[in-house]
Amino acid sequence: MDPDILNRPASIRTQMTQVIKDFSQYLVHQKKIGNTFSSLSKESQVLMQNWGIKKSARDFFFEGPHHAKIFIVDSDVHFFKGEEGELLIKILKAMNLSSDSVFICNAGDLESIHDKIKTISPEIIITLGAKASQSFLQIDLPLEQFRGKFYTVNGIKVMPTFHPALLLKKPEYKRQVWEDMKRVMEILEQ
Repeated sequence: MDPDILNRPASIRTQMTQVIKDFSQYLVHQKKIGNTFSSLSKESQVLMQNWGIKKSARDFFFEGPHHAKIFIVDSDVHFFKGEEGELLIKILKAMNLSSDSVFICNAGDLESIHDKIKTISPEIIITLGAKASQSFLQIDLPLEQFRGKFYTVNGIKVMPTFHPALLLKKPEYKRQVWEDMKRVMEILEQ
């Protein structure tokens, strides 16, 4: 394996997480078959079970009115900033919406997202990008295979679509996103 890959923090964290999980499974298996040895403290057990899982409360960012009809789950945390943000604002404007009329959050913490959804009670949820769409909908497929169709989560329609960052790299996807947003507008008009 390339030594540079091994020295990257993300690669090291991924490998260490896997080692801890493997060791944890090994200990559980040994206990099941009756092999006992020095027990681990409760703190060590919790640490092993949660290794590599981010503390979500600080990873959850959001903005927007708490009466918004549209709730956006973004794969990013830089809402309405840079070229991606400008493009998202243009998409919303084409839908006769403004950036201050939608509630937007990042995909960092599903529990916090669901808590916000209960508070806001939006009519529609739009997930932007693979990370947000896959984690929110619990679908382990490429976004290309499930975007553009409505899904229902807790009685609310969810439209997964491509992220504006991808549209900047691959403008040929803009038509697909517009088709997705037209479906969203149809539901809002009902």
